Amino acid sequence: MSTSLNVEDQHRLVEAILRIDAMSVRRERAVHLAALERDLGHRLHYAQHNREMLDVWALVDALLNYPGAAQALVRILQTFYPNSLSVRALDELVSELLPEPWLDQADRRELHELITWLERVDPGLTHLGRFPMLYRRAVGPAWPALDREIRSMHDVVALLEEMPAGPEGTPPLLVFVSDLAEEAGHPTAPALRDWVRRQAETQGLDRALFERRFAPIEARREPEPSENYLIIECAPDALEEDRYLVTAWLQVGREPGSTLQCGDEALPLSRIPELLEWLLTSDSSVVGRRNPDLTIEFILPRPLLDHPFEQEMVSIAGVEYRIGIRYPVVVRSLDRMRLAAVHPDWRHKWEWLSGHSVDAPVCLVTRRGEYGKEELLSHLSESSKAVLALAFPPWGGANDETDEHWVGLVAGIPVVAWCRDGRDPAQFAREVKGLLSDDLMDLPRRALELRRQALKGEGAGAGHLGLHLTLLFDDADRIPEPYVRLRPPA
Repeated sequence: MSTSLNVEDQHRLVEAILRIDAMSVRRERAVHLAALERDLGHRLHYAQHNREMLDVWALVDALLNYPGAAQALVRILQTFYPNSLSVRALDELVSELLPEPWLDQADRRELHELITWLERVDPGLTHLGRFPMLYRRAVGPAWPALDREIRSMHDVVALLEEMPAGPEGTPPLLVFVSDLAEEAGHPTAPALRDWVRRQAETQGLDRALFERRFAPIEARREPEPSENYLIIECAPDALEEDRYLVTAWLQVGREPGSTLQCGDEALPLSRIPELLEWLLTSDSSVVGRRNPDLTIEFILPRPLLDHPFEQEMVSIAGVEYRIGIRYPVVVRSLDRMRLAAVHPDWRHKWEWLSGHSVDAPVCLVTRRGEYGKEELLSHLSESSKAVLALAFPPWGGANDETDEHWVGLVAGIPVVAWCRDGRDPAQFAREVKGLLSDDLMDLPRRALELRRQALKGEGAGAGHLGLHLTLLFDDADRIPEPYVRLRPPA
């Protein structure tokens, strides 16, 4: 990529630009940069400095981040100063150091003008909030996460243009723009689709593939919006045991999650509802989701698995409520995600449960110590055992203390339900039987209904199971990327 220039070569570019009289003074330089921005079809952001050398160095940094920008600047200077030897020297240096981009000038400007149009019809920048998911879909899991500051979709397009074609020979930029067209809708979608179709033809890509992908809207059935998952991980801080490093992702369907929050500051548990409230009300990708349905998942270390997160209060537009009566709330095991040795059993049991979710047997344990640990592990290791119900909470002790809950996780059980305050065995057996009947893939929503029942109607009150139920619903097909082994590029 062009951004891989070493310091010496970048300094050569800076010196070559400063040798051009019209580029050595900021006031005159601004005239040519304004012309460059019109040629590119977007703003060229960079931090300006009072010293000419530093200012031009920052300008070169910006030029290197946008494919074709340096070549466009040379063309503009050649128009203004056709006989300048210093401009000719810059042209030769740019040709030596920077490869010609695969998009030509007119196609690139057209794309950036379409992106500008999209941003104008979407003043809330909801599409900018969704770009990490579209970016990851375009580049695949083998590419690293974004390490460049992203101010607009123009930055994303510039970054993707530098990336080589994928296994099918399709440039990631075309995949990104075609998916963006699907997200954008009318009136920008047809123009974006037409741009991709023309680029596919120019690049000699499989026309049939793109014709299927861009069939007319009226000929295609509009797909149902995918389920949304707001995933919040609380990782123990190494220095303060009562504080946690919190990471939040939004995942749409089975797509890779896009990171919403990755704080370096360790937070106490009391601050997590505040963060959750901010995500639900202010994060553009959460607020702008196409499907209103949202499941909230907490990825927790063992000492926090019993914390009543679904009972945490948030305030939206002045209305305060428990998140567990508005959204399905489940927990997931951080320790199991970090323990690769148990992942094969976990994946196998989740796959089995996905195909037998209506008639899956439930292992019910009503008393602590009812099974020996090895006996319980042996029982849960049977292929058909994928659901565990416990009438009692986990031990509140150290991470390495073995209890029935941890045995279930080690055995790969993906669904575990328990009562946090302990329960009369017979009463819990009756209550959980109704909860775990029917299709277990709908269990998070049935738990939502149970929590709502605890606050209304007959039987509501402090003793209702809905106020004391923890549901671990651990989808082995949706593991956040930090815990997935990356595959090499194809």
